[in-house]
Order: sequence, then C-alpha cells, then structure tokens
Amino acid sequence: MSVTFKSPIAANLYPFFSRFTALLFLIALCASSLVRVEAQIDRRAVVQRHSVHNTRVDPESALTLGNGDFALTVDVTGLQGLERVYYDNGLPLETRNTWTWHSFPNTDGLTLQDAMGTVDFHGRSIEYPIKQRSPAAAYFRENPHPMPLGQFAFTYHGEPLRTEDISAIDQTLDLWTGKVTSRLLVQGQPLEVVTVADGKEVRFAVEAKSPLIESGVLEVRIRFPYSYRTSVAHKPPFIWEQPDRHTSELAEQTDNHVRIRRSADETEYLVDIAWETKSQLRREQDHDFRLGSTGGDTLRFSVAFSDERHPIEVAGFEEVKASSAKGWASYWSEGGMIDLGSAKDPRAAELERRVIQSLYLMRVNYAGSMPPAESGLQHLTWFGKHHSEVYFIHAAQFYQWGHVDLLEKGLSWYRSIMPRAIEYAKSKGFEGVRWPKMSGIDGRPSPGGINPYIIWNQPNPIYLSELVYRAKPTEETLETYGELVFESAKFLVSFAHKDLDTGIYHLGPPIKNVSESTGAEVVRNPTFETAYWYFGLSLAQEWRKRLGMDPDPLWEEVRQNLADLPRTKDGQLYLEIEGMGHIYEVGPEKKIPVSMLLALGYLPATPKIDVETARRTFKTVFDHNGIERWVSWQMGQGAMTAARLGEPQIAIDILTNKEGPARFMPSGYVRRPKDPEGAVAYLPANGAFLGAVALMAGGWEGAPELEAPGFPRDGNWDILVEGVLPMP
Repeated sequence: MSVTFKSPIAANLYPFFSRFTALLFLIALCASSLVRVEAQIDRRAVVQRHSVHNTRVDPESALTLGNGDFALTVDVTGLQGLERVYYDNGLPLETRNTWTWHSFPNTDGLTLQDAMGTVDFHGRSIEYPIKQRSPAAAYFRENPHPMPLGQFAFTYHGEPLRTEDISAIDQTLDLWTGKVTSRLLVQGQPLEVVTVADGKEVRFAVEAKSPLIESGVLEVRIRFPYSYRTSVAHKPPFIWEQPDRHTSELAEQTDNHVRIRRSADETEYLVDIAWETKSQLRREQDHDFRLGSTGGDTLRFSVAFSDERHPIEVAGFEEVKASSAKGWASYWSEGGMIDLGSAKDPRAAELERRVIQSLYLMRVNYAGSMPPAESGLQHLTWFGKHHSEVYFIHAAQFYQWGHVDLLEKGLSWYRSIMPRAIEYAKSKGFEGVRWPKMSGIDGRPSPGGINPYIIWNQPNPIYLSELVYRAKPTEETLETYGELVFESAKFLVSFAHKDLDTGIYHLGPPIKNVSESTGAEVVRNPTFETAYWYFGLSLAQEWRKRLGMDPDPLWEEVRQNLADLPRTKDGQLYLEIEGMGHIYEVGPEKKIPVSMLLALGYLPATPKIDVETARRTFKTVFDHNGIERWVSWQMGQGAMTAARLGEPQIAIDILTNKEGPARFMPSGYVRRPKDPEGAVAYLPANGAFLGAVALMAGGWEGAPELEAPGFPRDGNWDILVEGVLPMP
C-alpha cells in the first residue's frame, strides 16, 4: 500500500528531509488529512455497505436493474405490480431499452416545416422550429419516443397484488452483483423472489418461490401497453385502454418457451419468455398473459427483448444471474474507487453513499449506445429525448471514474448522427456540425421555443473527445474522434459573429445561456458559453497539432478575439450575461444566478478567465445564496468551482447539503427541484455530483501538489483513492 502525504510545507522541506522523516514531521503537525492513493481498497465492502435495503413499501425506493442499454425497475415484490402506488408517489415501474422507439401515426400529414419560424441572425434570416404551440411542433416534440417494453407483476387469485396483501418486507439490492432479493409475506404466506438483469443483453430473469405458487393462486402477469400518454411531458403514464391499436401475437410456442411479436403502428419488437420449471403460459386477454406453475412451488423464467437489428437469444436464470454478477464485478473492480470509511467527518458516510449509488445508477441508466433523456431509462421526461447540453455532465464522469469505454459508447451515437447534424448546420448557413439540442434516436432536432437557441451543447463533443484521448493517447483515438472535434470546431467559428469595426467576435444574440431565464434576443456574450468557445477552440487546435497539422488561422483569429468575459462596471465580478449587472441587485429571497461560475469549475482555468475575479464572484454568490440553494446538478457545479478555487471545505459543504431539494432518495435518485412530481429521477444531479467528487479526489491540471487536492486538510478526511483520473 502506497501512503503519501503532500502539502506546500512538504514541498519546501523535502530537499532537507528524507521521505520518511518528512512524513513523520507532517503527521506531527496534525494539520492535514491522510490520503492514501492507489491503496488496496476492499471495493466489495465499500460497495455493499451501500446496498439498498427496503422493509416497507416506499415508492421513492424502487430499484432499477440494468446495463445502460436496458433497465427494469421493480417494487418490493421484485416485479412491477404496485404500478399506481409507485407512479403516484415516487419512481415509476418501467421496462425500457435504448433502441426501441415508437411514433404515433401522423394522420394530419404534418411536417417539421409547419413548426418553423423565422429568426434574424445578424441580418440573415434563419428558419428554426420554434412554433412550440403549433400542432406540428407538438407532434414532432412527442415523436418519436421510447417504447415501453411490458409490465411484469404478480397476481393473487387472478387480481393484481395490493399493498394490503403484503407484509414482513425484507428486500435488498446487492450493488456488487446487481441482484435484487425480495422476501415478504402474501396473505401470511412466504414469497421469495430473486430478480436480475443481464450484464450486457436486453434481458432479465426471475426466480420466485412460494406455497402460493404451488397452489396456483399466485401467478405472474405479463401485459403490454400501447405506448405512453405523451401529452404528459414528464413521467407520462402508460396507455392501457386502447387494445385495438397494437397487437401481441404469439409467433412461436413450445413447452417451455413463447415468442410474442409486438406491433404498435410502425414499431415492432419480439419478447421471448422461457421457463425452467413446470409452468404454463396462457393468454388472458389480447395483451395480457399469465405464467403459472403446473407443479412445484417455483417459477423460474427469463425474458429477452429483440428486433431484426438487435437479435438476442433467450437465456436461463443462472446464465443471466452470472452475467449480471460478472458485469458489475468488472465495473466495480476496474474503474476508480474512493473509500471514506475511515474519515472522521460525520458527513463522510452519506457522501460515500451518494457516490456509490450514483456510480451504480449512471451505469444502469446512461452507459448505453444512445444517451437517453435526463431521467435515463428509469422513466420518461421530455418525451424520452436526449438533451445534448447536459451530455457532458452525464458522460464526463465515466472518464473520471476510469470507465472511458462507457463514454465512448455514447460518443459513437454522436458519430452516427454527424452526417445529419452537418446537413442541418449547412441548411442554416453554418459550417461544421450543429448538434441537436433535443432529439430522439434518429438525431432530428425537436421543435421548441428555446431549443434552437441553446449553444452550450456545441463544444461538448470536443471536451469529451479530449477526455478519451487523455485516457487513451493513441493515434487510433485521434483518428476515431478527429472529425468529431474538427466539425464541432468549424461550427464554433462559423457561429461567432465578427464586429467589423472592432474585430471582436461575439456570441449572440439570439441565444439562450445555461439558465434559460433571459430572452434570446438580448443574450450576448454569456460568460460560460464564451469561455467554453475559447476552450473548445483551444482543444481543437491542439488536436490539429497532435495530427501533424498546422493551426487553423481562422480558428485562431476567432479564439484570440472572442469578446472578454463580461464583468460588473467596477470589474470586480463576472456577470452571467453581458450588460446584465442587475443580477447582484436582488434581495435575500432571490438567488443570484450561478452559470458564470461554470467558466472555472466545469472548465479549467484558461487565459480567458481571471482567477481572482472568479474567486470574488464565487464568494459573492455563495455568501448571498447560502448553502441551501446548491441543489440538483448545481451541487456538483458549485463543488467543482470551490475545489478549483482552493475551497475544499465549501466543496464538501455543498456536496453534503441536507436541504430537501438536495436529497438523495434511498435508492440514489434525486428529484428535479423545478418539477418534483415529474422528473423524479434527475440524473444530471448524480452525474455532476460524481464529476465533482472525482475532481476533488483525482485532481486537475494546475492543482496543488497534494493527493486528493479537493478534500479538506483538517484531519477529518482519512480517505483511500484508486484509479480516479485527473481533469484538464
């Protein structure tokens, strides 16, 4: 085990003391924490002490199993029978994958052109789909959307289980293996259920044991909704009441296997159900099937979902369970890890819980071949559409925690939609690639009143490609992602508007900055977006150098002549948006916007930003807003800025905020404060949180010469760190 201890004092004394003597000297000072890096963490112990344990029906503690391309969320029975209780009061119970999508019929022949409105872009008219209230905008926002794959639930005497039917609940999600074990009583009789999702494939398996199964009164119900009721933007319910609009055809059937061909409008997929016990599956209604025992107290079955592009073979319960265990063991063993078990600070246990459960949820929800919406695969928000502006928040943490392969899976989707995105940019008069702000699996931009004006999504692929290169600095990486970087840079250059009198390049108007609270027609040179333009172009030029290319002169002209980051009249504080000095003229009941802080935190210190001005800005904002207002993904954002400014205690305070909107639910999900009943699983909060802790543990370029430089040196943070990668 390597034990290291570094501080500015150690740096000065080191030439005069041996490593051992300096270590003893510093320990005697008792002024810092002990940080052990690349030590032998008992990873299984760390992970399993945060496994989720349920002893009651808690809709905020639904458990999601999956692998990034597939997710199954279950209630305390190990299946999904308590649908209404969980939907109405917490996390919905859903079965999803990343590649099965559905569109309602376009009976009115609507086109995207019908949603277009004209926007003036510095004397040039551009058409954007901004007529959000039009029928066409509504249709193309809602379609396509992910398809619910089915619901799996227990029935008692043919009827769904009720909360009053069950008692003595003892359920555990073992985070190390991804296995849910549910023990309970049904009308006084024992039921034990083991539920697992495959480590790679879109399939899951269940083993249920009970005397009620042997007697035939407890069965498994398998039913399929038509789709989601997408008139509800966040957490839409299933459509159960339109059976004539879809089909569930028994395509194949043997003694221990059935294949159901599902068809809803243009969407088709297959559901294979196989059982290993004496069982029988029968059709109850058009889309309602029952699996029951024909001998014995056990139902052991597996379910696989596939289509022509994604063929998946059915597998047995033990194979699926082994695949789950292997996938999770690999994830936990090969990536980064932090152990706070020896820390004296009383908040350490909760901080560690938030880390481990967030690491679990990000692999389940966001490690697939197509990045989903901000609620991942847990439930639908924004019609299931991917929001590219928060993609960095979701995906950068995969690099930081040593799972760059999972980051690359998402980037592969960006590479696949690049031709369409290049064509879209060209149609608007821009060069390079215009990434869709909100889109389904097809990469088509979705209409919306603010969607075309969001720009902080545009440098994200550059930054993320850079992280891949830092983990894998090879020619192959440069060749794989070079086009992604360069086409993104071309758009940054093309979008910046040059003032011919001054030679300065400006961003906007019309644009929307991160907070989205100011009219697009007045937003000009927002601090974060301008800093991000500079950083993105700097990285792109570095990629040209790595590939033996000369710097692009136009890129350099734009980079060097971007507008200064806007400040207050006295120059002491950064503004969120140029000319908007009123943000600091607010009473205690209102908070100061924080997006300008992203320019140092989310981004590294560059020549574009003055660190001392950033320090004054952060202090002013923090003192006014107070700790209780750092919630959701702003927790991670604020902690990153605090860490880079050398304020580790504030970073910890922010990340351990106990205010209601900052609460991590028992299974690790965090609600979106602006929409607490809709976006119940708001994964930018988890992603930003992981990014901040990793920055604090793994460091960054220019960080103090300390191990885990973002953690306090107050004697209360004895931590172990392994495999966490530094940020720029």
